Amino acid sequence: MKKCLVNLCLIGIVLVSIIGFGSTKAEAAIDPEHEIKYNIKSDLFAESDILNVFQATKKDEVKVYFFDTPSKDFLNEDYIHRLRVYKGSNKLDITYKKRFLNTPLDEAIAITESHGFTGAESNYKFEMDIKDGNRTFTISRKESLKTTSKVSYDAVDTSAAKKLILENAPKKIFNWDSESWYQNTLSQAVVYGPAKATTYKGSFAGYAADIEVWQYQGETMVELSTKEEDALKAAVIEKKWHDELESAGYLSHDQRGKTGFVMDK
Repeated sequence: MKKCLVNLCLIGIVLVSIIGFGSTKAEAAIDPEHEIKYNIKSDLFAESDILNVFQATKKDEVKVYFFDTPSKDFLNEDYIHRLRVYKGSNKLDITYKKRFLNTPLDEAIAITESHGFTGAESNYKFEMDIKDGNRTFTISRKESLKTTSKVSYDAVDTSAAKKLILENAPKKIFNWDSESWYQNTLSQAVVYGPAKATTYKGSFAGYAADIEVWQYQGETMVELSTKEEDALKAAVIEKKWHDELESAGYLSHDQRGKTGFVMDK
């Protein structure tokens, strides 16, 4: 009898574990990664300086385009559509991003969940964008495609690019507001850019770093960034980088984001 009771208890424990595990999986929390960014003084950083100061290696040369209406209807609703085409490659990326400016994290996550997100979506990124003291929750998805005769590093046809954006738009972004609004807004979109960007991989103050040098309409922006999953560690990096960049005289007074660097002109 005791043996039977023990077996029943074990079965119960296993069932509870399975049920508990299943509910945990179904209710995966949205736990954003943190991306810490700082603009550094472009006049101090020629390529040789980047290679030396950040122990960096050159990665890619890229042309970057943004797509929005002349009145920036997408941006006004916190959508960003970015196209990157790579020199010497048949690769292109389209990034779809939804951001939450001036929105507390818990509120942003609640809104995100109301649109069907659970945090278990492996093909989306949930991030806290940290720059100039601001923290912005973002959802993004990147589609990697091959270049075409009309969309390549050498030239981008606006109509062909918008067709690619529409054909590959992820459902959760496409349906965030209404399909008709999205399609109508995209049909009116124009090109902002291209900016020419050179990317590097390196390190700063003991942490892995990405460095991007953007050039557009006679201006140059150099951005230093890194990603960290843990919020407390991200805060440590944010302060350490700020203090060391400021002490070295590297920190730029211009802390615009890359989207604004191109689209605000």
